[in-house]
Amino acid sequence: MKNILFLLLSLSILTSCDDLLLGEEVANTPENNFKSLWSEFDIRYGQFPIRGIDWDSVYTTNISRAKSTTSDEALYELMVEMLDPLNDGHVALIPIGTTLPDYHGGPLGKLDAMSDFELDVVKDNYLQEVKSSGDFFNYGYVANGIGYLHIEGFSDLAKFFEEPMNEVISYFKNADGLIIDVRGGYGGEDVAGQYIAGYFMNEKRPYMITKIKAGPEHQDFTDPVTWYVQAEGDQQFLKPVVVLTHRFTISARESFCLAMKVSPNVTFMGDTTAGAFSNQINRELPNGWAYSLSIGDWRDANNTSHEGIGLIPDVLVQNTREELLNGKDNVLEEAISFLEGN
Repeated sequence: MKNILFLLLSLSILTSCDDLLLGEEVANTPENNFKSLWSEFDIRYGQFPIRGIDWDSVYTTNISRAKSTTSDEALYELMVEMLDPLNDGHVALIPIGTTLPDYHGGPLGKLDAMSDFELDVVKDNYLQEVKSSGDFFNYGYVANGIGYLHIEGFSDLAKFFEEPMNEVISYFKNADGLIIDVRGGYGGEDVAGQYIAGYFMNEKRPYMITKIKAGPEHQDFTDPVTWYVQAEGDQQFLKPVVVLTHRFTISARESFCLAMKVSPNVTFMGDTTAGAFSNQINRELPNGWAYSLSIGDWRDANNTSHEGIGLIPDVLVQNTREELLNGKDNVLEEAISFLEGN
């Protein structure tokens, strides 16, 4: 599961199940908390080979800072300093029981809040009529012959998308072009994005290669698995498509973008995505603080990693908060103009 909202909620209610499974509970000391965090990343983190970080050096350089007199504030600062160079949007530290702020890594962690997209702006100012299908799709026409589909999330399995996607594609059967918006929302399941992308394909194509950490050494992984996207549903939309992204496009939304990128009919507009693709797990420290880490290595079909970088759009367009407050979505307007010119 790669649902970011689920992560934020679940991290706050984790229990000591890992300690119960592993045996004797580890004493809650600053040193043990530091060792626990470092060791868990050393064994389970799946991206050291692509991050270029000497994790052993991180330990030897910092272990002396975790003393019996180390305060929660100092320990938190130490852990953030350790995690931040990973530049990983799936890495988080939630200091439960304190007034310290939650830490989130990667480009997303440096943003205070989503300020460049609001679905209500699209609904109120651009959609000629607002249709919905299932729990995840809002859609309609934004200009003559130009359709718009916003995907709220990918948190269900593929079978739950079949009926609503068939409805969406049937609705747009006479459209000349389609805008697919994956701004806002949250992550979910890679298989859901794989399935939805199939409604815009006419042949089977590889689009992603994944592997999972499977041993104590940093190079210990499962065998790579190649993911394919292929035609799905009663009919497919094979006319020009523009996919809209921004910095909050993360996780399963990004793997969906990888699938859409292999189609020659698709153009990407907006801002660079968050750069956090891999699956993650949630863990707990002896002091009750929660954290998450990436356990895999996700790459595109060319075996290129975009972790910590994100997917750069074909056309870079950004919204300002002021534009949104005035009911203007500049990114969407650029997409409409692009499709009208094709």
